[in-house]
Amino acid sequence: MIRFAFAATLCIAVAAPLAAAAQENEGRRLAELAFTSIDTADRGYADMGEFMNFGGDVFYSMDADENNALSIDEFMAWDYGMLNVAEERGRVEAYETALRVVFAFWDRDGDGAVSRTEHRQSLTFDFRRADINDDAVLTAGEFTSGFSVMVALRAALDPNL
Repeated sequence: MIRFAFAATLCIAVAAPLAAAAQENEGRRLAELAFTSIDTADRGYADMGEFMNFGGDVFYSMDADENNALSIDEFMAWDYGMLNVAEERGRVEAYETALRVVFAFWDRDGDGAVSRTEHRQSLTFDFRRADINDDAVLTAGEFTSGFSVMVALRAALDPNL
């Protein structure tokens, strides 16, 4: 019986870090997949045009009522791919808060909606902020470490950063 208890304890001790690593890798994999979708020329970097085109496509897919503005409900309902990671980590509330913060920053005039113009302005600002070496392109590293949505979600999903 003692041997069984020891084996069970050992399995739990080994499985917990592996599960955490799998969750961390899942988030990283999803962020890298998003970048791959932006880098349509498969060059290992994305220029402003690719970034804005991808952002326009995302806006279009979010705008369920096709009124050229995103409500908070539309913004929250769109699947960034990270909700499953938030659920596994017990961080759904933090995940939703992070999205609300991004929405508030992008809603530049504070009217409760992100217009297409506000979205483009926010993406332009976010691109420039993420481009830390100021070479007018984003690498995968710059995107995952500097794009506002990625920064907010990473902070929400891993509060120990």
